[in-house]
Amino acid sequence: MPSKDERSESEISEDSLRLALERLGANNRKRPNHTMHPKPSSEPRRRRFVQEGQVVVEHHQGSRATQRVSAAPGDDHAEEMNRLRNLLRLEQRRAEDAQRELGDAQVQLRTLETHLVHEKLHVKELKSRCADVEQALLDSQVIVERLREQVAAPKAAAERVAASGEIVVRKTRGPGRPPKVRPPIDPAGEPEPVQWWKD
Repeated sequence: MPSKDERSESEISEDSLRLALERLGANNRKRPNHTMHPKPSSEPRRRRFVQEGQVVVEHHQGSRATQRVSAAPGDDHAEEMNRLRNLLRLEQRRAEDAQRELGDAQVQLRTLETHLVHEKLHVKELKSRCADVEQALLDSQVIVERLREQVAAPKAAAERVAASGEIVVRKTRGPGRPPKVRPPIDPAGEPEPVQWWKD
């Protein structure tokens, strides 16, 4: 069991320690916080001991430097978010412009396809007309050749008759038919006419 001297020494030391700590705390309370800020030190801050029935509440206010440092990442974050939002808006505008241009290009493509189909139909129609005209030309050439043959046949017959002395009797028949040619009459084989008026 401790002696009275030991108890008194421990009480004195404990009481003196409390008083010293209270003085330190009182000095801190007397200093105005808004005029002087404690210099940040590398040593941890001393804490007050709690007496019985007392609750110590400490308010920690960061220094302006720590507030700036803590605010700076938030500002950087806000700036980064604004930058990313602006990039997103820009990309959305580009996407909308690309969609609009795509729609315009599709409309132009449909228009060109329609024009192409119309031109193909027009070309087909022109080809059929050309084929009809070519057929008509071939038919007219055949007719011209037949007419030339028909014109050449009477001339050839007339030349043969003139050369052989044949008499040609022309009868009007339909156009395009050559005239009939009669064989020449032999005057030696013909009988003499009968003179009936003299008997």
